[in-house]
Amino acid sequence: MKFQLSQNNWQGFEPVEINLPDDWDVQFYGIPGDEVPAMTKEQLQEKINKPYGAETIYEQAKKAKEVCIIFDDISRGTPVKPIAEIVVEELKRAGVKDENIRFICALGTHGAHNRIDFVNKLGADICDHYPVYNHNCYENNVCIGKTVKGYDVCCNAEMMACDLRIGIGAITPHPFNGFGGGAKIIFPGMASIETIAANHKVAVDDVRARKINAVANMGDISVDGMRKEIEEMAGMVGQFFKIDCIINTKLEIVDLYAGDMIEEYYASIPAAQKLYAMPRFEDKDIIITNANAKANEAQIAIGLASLVVNKEGGDIVVVNRTHMGQCTHYLFGEFGKNAGGRMHGRLPKVRPWVNNYIFWMEPDFGSRHWYGDIDKQIYVNTWQEVIDLLKKTHGPGTKVGIIADGTISCFEQKNS
Repeated sequence: MKFQLSQNNWQGFEPVEINLPDDWDVQFYGIPGDEVPAMTKEQLQEKINKPYGAETIYEQAKKAKEVCIIFDDISRGTPVKPIAEIVVEELKRAGVKDENIRFICALGTHGAHNRIDFVNKLGADICDHYPVYNHNCYENNVCIGKTVKGYDVCCNAEMMACDLRIGIGAITPHPFNGFGGGAKIIFPGMASIETIAANHKVAVDDVRARKINAVANMGDISVDGMRKEIEEMAGMVGQFFKIDCIINTKLEIVDLYAGDMIEEYYASIPAAQKLYAMPRFEDKDIIITNANAKANEAQIAIGLASLVVNKEGGDIVVVNRTHMGQCTHYLFGEFGKNAGGRMHGRLPKVRPWVNNYIFWMEPDFGSRHWYGDIDKQIYVNTWQEVIDLLKKTHGPGTKVGIIADGTISCFEQKNS
C-alpha cells in the first residue's frame, strides 16, 4: 500500500511516498481542508477587503504615515507572500510611501531569522524593497499596561511607534489556545520575554488545574485560560488589522478572515474546526504522523500521535524530511546538559505506553527532550529502515493509523 505525504516545508515542498505491507490494516486520517481548492488572488483580495469590525486597509492607510506589517515565522507553514503582496498593493494605492513601510517577524521566543527565512516567507521582491526585522524579545520593548494578574504587558517598540499595524498569520490548532491566530501574533509573537513567560505560566497552570491534556483539546476553544489573557493584553495595543488564513496539509490557503483581531478570530473558528478536523480514533499498533506545516515543532505531531497509539504498547513513526530541526525556543528550549530556558523542564517527557519513537528525519540531539523518552528514540535515513524495524515486532493484521499532518490536525469537536 502506497501513500503520499506533503513534505519538505520551506525546503522544496516535495512530497514523499511511503509504502506499507498489504496485510496490515491501515487507515489514513486526512483533513477536510485537503478537499478544498486553494484560493485565488482575487478571492484573497475580496476577503481582505471585507473585514470584520474594522475599516479596510485602504481606508486606514489613507490616514496613516508609519506602517508595520507583522508576519509569523518559519515555524509556521503560513503562505505569507501572496497576502503580503496584496497588503503592499493596498498601502501603495492609499498613498503610503515605501520608506514608511517595514516588516517585522513575530518570533516570540523563537530564534532569529536570516534573509533566506525572510525570502521563504515574504518572497524576494518584498525583501529587495523593504526592511525586514526580527522581533527581539529581550530588547526594544515598551510596556503598555498591566494585566489583572499584575504583571507588565510589554511588546515591540517599533510596532507600537507605527500608526497602522497589520498582522499576517494563520488559524491552526494550538495546545493551549484552542487555535492559534488572532491576537497571538502579538502575544507572544511581539512581546517581551517576561510577558511571554508570565502568559505561558497562565496557560500551563490553566490546563493543569482543569486536568486536561492540552494536545487532546486542540481545536476546543473552551480551553481559554491563555487566550482570555492574550485578548486582555491585545486591548492595550490599540489599532491592529489582522489577516488570518486557514491552510491545508499542502500549505495552500483554503479560507481567510480579516479585520479586528478578536472579531475575525472568532468568525474563523467554525470553519477552522471543520477544515482541520479528523475523526476520533484510538488503539492503533502503529501511528505514522507526518510533521510538515510546523516541521520544526514536530513535538506537536508526536503529542497527537501518543493519544491514539495502543495504550498496551505501540510505536510512533515521525516523518519529517526537512533539514530544519527543532526551532530555537528561548522559553522551553535546552541549551546544554544542565541549561535551559526559564520554563524548561515543564514539558512531558515520559509515555510508558509508547514502545519506540522511530524518526524518519535527521537527528537533532540537542532537542530530544521535546519528543518524549530519549532512550526510546530511533533515527533512520530511509523509509525501508522504518519498515524493517516495524516488522520485527508487527505482523499481519497490524493496525496502523496515518495522520496526514499531525502539526495542524485536531479531533472533531461536538459543535463543529
